[in-house]
Amino acid sequence: MTETRPSHLADSELPIPAQYFELYGRFWDVASLLIFSLAAIAVLITNANDLTWREWTVAGLSIAQGLLYFFCITRSRWPISRRNLALYFVGGVCMWGLSCWLNPFTWWLGFTYFGQMFGLLPLQAVVPGTAIVTFLIALITSDWNLSQIPLGAVIGFTFQWLGGMTIFLFISGIIRTSGERAKLIAKLEAAQKELELAHQRDTELATLQERERLARDLHDSLGHALVAMSVQLEAIQRLYKVDPERASAQVDELKTLTRASMDDLRRSLAGLRAPGLGERRLSEALQTLSVDTGQRAHLAIACHIHDDANQLSPAYAETIWRVAQEALANIERHAAAHSVQLQLSITSNAALLSIQDDGRGLPPDAEKQPGHYGLRGMRERVEGLGGTLTLTDNGNGSRVDVRLPIL
Repeated sequence: MTETRPSHLADSELPIPAQYFELYGRFWDVASLLIFSLAAIAVLITNANDLTWREWTVAGLSIAQGLLYFFCITRSRWPISRRNLALYFVGGVCMWGLSCWLNPFTWWLGFTYFGQMFGLLPLQAVVPGTAIVTFLIALITSDWNLSQIPLGAVIGFTFQWLGGMTIFLFISGIIRTSGERAKLIAKLEAAQKELELAHQRDTELATLQERERLARDLHDSLGHALVAMSVQLEAIQRLYKVDPERASAQVDELKTLTRASMDDLRRSLAGLRAPGLGERRLSEALQTLSVDTGQRAHLAIACHIHDDANQLSPAYAETIWRVAQEALANIERHAAAHSVQLQLSITSNAALLSIQDDGRGLPPDAEKQPGHYGLRGMRERVEGLGGTLTLTDNGNGSRVDVRLPIL
């Protein structure tokens, strides 16, 4: 059997579970078919001693109304189409009117249509539909003569119709309000799920960013340290036989560098902070980095630091330090350069870092080549602060330019 629900309400507007409407629909199906069947039986029993073609026709029309309900309403899927609703109510009311014209005994079937209209028709069709049924009931009970309808009956039928409409509108209002609340609750639940998913995505993104940050920090700190160790080991190997004292000094420096790298690694893995400047001032750290790299790699490094460099925010200072560290490590490892110019300028709206060498230059698409993670890490750091990083190969060495906006 079909679900018989108010057709002017969508599923999302129903304030109670759908299974209750299914039970409600089955009740109406059984009740309607039973009423039409009982009407046919009652006509035949009442006139059993004097059955004429009129009684048989009225009984047949009652059965026909039940069959029309069965095929148009009971067997239809929800929502019931307008065509089926129009066919049932127009055809049924016409057959009911004809049967009442033949035998007024079945006039009370009008109340069945009255109730069905409230349950099945949309609001714009309920008003005229119930008004027509009410008028027909009044007309039938007055023996099809409007002039013979008592004033009391007119008032009674009018109040009956108004009362039914009032109850219908009241119940519809409750259902509509409940439906709006149900939709609001559904929207709130959907919004909550979206927030939970967004929070989960943010957590995953934060985890990924932290992993990338840790990877950059490990590469920048340990990568630089390992390059320095490799250079010093090569120097120790060359000096071991010809100058043992100098080789021993190089070993001491290597031990110091190893301990510092281990401390940096511990801090990084402990998640306390990215190993880098620590408590050092940016200007001092860049000067020390230039001197150490120059001595170790036999490079002439000219370092020019603006007086306001130490006024930069910790994030800017850390980024400039990391870029300088990676750039000098790359020069030491790959450039075969003799001299380097490192300059940090501070303007009213930007911090500008420039590092230029006179080595062999950069290979094409250096950032995309395997093993150049440091270049990508430099760019990610700078762009993470809204800045830009430019790599230039001028034919006589390479140049790294960083611009960080000062807001």
